[in-house]
Amino acid sequence: MLDKLERKFRNVKAPNMMIILVICYIAGFVVSKTVPEIMAYLYFEPYLIMRGQIWRLFTFVFVPSSSDYFLALITCFIYFSISKALEQVIGRFRVNFFLISGLVIEVLFGFLYFFMFRGSMNEGWLILLNPYYLYAMMFVLFAMMFPDARFLLMFIIPIRGKWMVLVTFAMYALDVFQAFRQVGSGYGWILVFMIVAAIVNLILYILLTGYRPGNSPSNVIRRNEFKRKAAGREKEIRAGKAARHKCAVCGRTELTNPELDFRYCSKCQGDYEYCSEHLYTHIHRGSDSSGENNV
Repeated sequence: MLDKLERKFRNVKAPNMMIILVICYIAGFVVSKTVPEIMAYLYFEPYLIMRGQIWRLFTFVFVPSSSDYFLALITCFIYFSISKALEQVIGRFRVNFFLISGLVIEVLFGFLYFFMFRGSMNEGWLILLNPYYLYAMMFVLFAMMFPDARFLLMFIIPIRGKWMVLVTFAMYALDVFQAFRQVGSGYGWILVFMIVAAIVNLILYILLTGYRPGNSPSNVIRRNEFKRKAAGREKEIRAGKAARHKCAVCGRTELTNPELDFRYCSKCQGDYEYCSEHLYTHIHRGSDSSGENNV
């Protein structure tokens, strides 16, 4: 399904969603420090959304996950770096799909939380949704694709991708435990809902694309680069700007000499193509047939 969507929109120049979301994060952080009263109009609040404040369906991406300047800077850097690395592997379209579907699922889970717990909520109860776990799940996806790649835990400890996934989920469990213990069950449950929403989005992406662990990031990047170049060449061929056939002897193509026919030689070692004038007169290429010709 995702392959069909990607082919359908391959000619559309997609924006970099992660850059847009990082800018929103920075803007929200600045607003929270300078005019914090405005943040009250950005939070995800289902009670007010159902009464016409539709913008809250989107503005929760402005809500920062940390109030510390250093952590906010590191968070933006990590988000952007992970998305850039993932984009080189799976392409911008799929990264954008992962982010957009994750935001939609998080909104749905936010409403689910509201309808499940509204009996214990006061009117205008805030649900502090933010995309922190969605962004973090991009790193989990990258680590799952490359289970043998090495990552630096806390920028110091080297650890393989498959173990990094387990460590990440253990840290999520610790976040939930601390939220229940220090803040209360209300915030603890919203953390659970945000984490589950991010995991559901990851599972959805895997189901739509298939889970294929890569041998190494460099191999996958090289393979995707080849596909992009091949797609670009096919586009040039269809536009008549590049030749599909070229004689390995004289170099003529169907563009320079449309009257010629071109065929591959089954006796040559390699993909050598020849025009009709040289198909039966060329010297075969290969160690076993060196010097032999078709005459």
